Amino acid sequence: MFSRAVVAGSVLALGAAGACSSGESPGDGAAGAQPVAGGGGAPSAGKGGAGATSGASGPGGASGSSGASNDAARGGAAGTNAGGAGKSGSTGVGGASGGAGAAAAAGMVAAGAGGGGLAGGGAAGSRSGTGGGGAAAGSGAGGSSGSSNEAPSCATSGPGRTTCGENGNESCCESPVVEGGAFSRTYQNTGSGPTGQADPATVTSFRLDKYEITVGRFREYVKYLSDGGTAPEAGSGKPSHLNGGQGLLDSASSGAFEAGWDVSWNSGIPSGAEAKAQWDSQLGFNSYASWTDDPGDNETLPLTCLNWYESYAFCIWDGGFLPSEAEWRYAAAGGDELRRYPWGSTSPGTDSEYAIYDCCYPDEENCRSSSGMECAGIVNAAPVGFAQLGAGRYGQLDLSGSVFEWLVDRYATFVSPCIDCAYLSGTAPNRVLPGGGFRAAETYLPSSNRGSVSYEPTFRGDFAVGARCAHAP
Repeated sequence: MFSRAVVAGSVLALGAAGACSSGESPGDGAAGAQPVAGGGGAPSAGKGGAGATSGASGPGGASGSSGASNDAARGGAAGTNAGGAGKSGSTGVGGASGGAGAAAAAGMVAAGAGGGGLAGGGAAGSRSGTGGGGAAAGSGAGGSSGSSNEAPSCATSGPGRTTCGENGNESCCESPVVEGGAFSRTYQNTGSGPTGQADPATVTSFRLDKYEITVGRFREYVKYLSDGGTAPEAGSGKPSHLNGGQGLLDSASSGAFEAGWDVSWNSGIPSGAEAKAQWDSQLGFNSYASWTDDPGDNETLPLTCLNWYESYAFCIWDGGFLPSEAEWRYAAAGGDELRRYPWGSTSPGTDSEYAIYDCCYPDEENCRSSSGMECAGIVNAAPVGFAQLGAGRYGQLDLSGSVFEWLVDRYATFVSPCIDCAYLSGTAPNRVLPGGGFRAAETYLPSSNRGSVSYEPTFRGDFAVGARCAHAP
């Protein structure tokens, strides 16, 4: 049976035969709920072609590895780290063509490569900051520097953990800072600048992972659970830097704040001696699943067939949280630049340089929209960060395309004003799932598109459903 989402005249069949299973629900709602299409502030048809201002190349926003900036100026997107020491007593992220980036010792700040910004400070207990910090395109604001936590999923070296980036030597847990500000959650942009701005929101600075969760990173979580680890503690997963540690303001309930993890969801997070077999069954059973029972060639692929509960639990274990819709959209829009796409206004094309979509990877001759062919399977998913020209203003890759990304919010009409808010309580069953996937059509890619899909949190049945984590700055 098909579940469909109609967006800007295109139909993406979800939950079809051959896709991932829906799984069992550990909490609210029934699995397989119909998606709610949405555009702008209200749950209505998506507005294709929306996006942001075109970004000219920013001065000094070059990637450390390539030495060139794209049309969105990878302001703040670091090429690679300086090969320096990380936290005291641990190995720093090595291998670096970051130019002038110096190593950060415990508690010290490293000079950023590629421009005038500062690298993320390597506070004691964290990895050294990456280079970055060139000026961003468009508004000319300084780009954000990147840093990576001493995240458990990247604590040991190996494929899908320490092999990301253009040269394959970057931590897959890199998490550049997104400098906060105000923007419009609703707008249109067809390449000539934003129009129709509405639903204002203000976002406090935070860090958003450069890469989506990889198979290799999630494999470390499964090891943890299989070795006696447990599901998150009650109330965990709230951004500690917001509202005195209370987390996000709940726009669905006046004066209320984020509740965090609910232990009634623990049943959906297998742990113990039998956990490995359960995870293998849930995540890796067909041609659209990137998970494999044993480590192999898929470790740098984005993890697919991931439901909301699993995404949330992983991010908590990895020292972070699921981003809110306002945070994610702020990063995708390039903040107040309100970009058409995360990288700017350049068309994504079909050569997989800007985005992985429409089954165009690895052979653009097989794009679904032009060839009429169906995806061949997970072979149409690229390693995270493959589309290097698609870097957003703050350095994140694959914000459009690759996989749809779970957010913490329930899907509902935007509530204004919004200051570090998310729609968290209420009866709306579906969670927000934006971004487009490797099988999705081009109409899903604009940063302003709210008509991607939203689904009940047990849903894993799309061809490309995954997540990326956020962290305190």
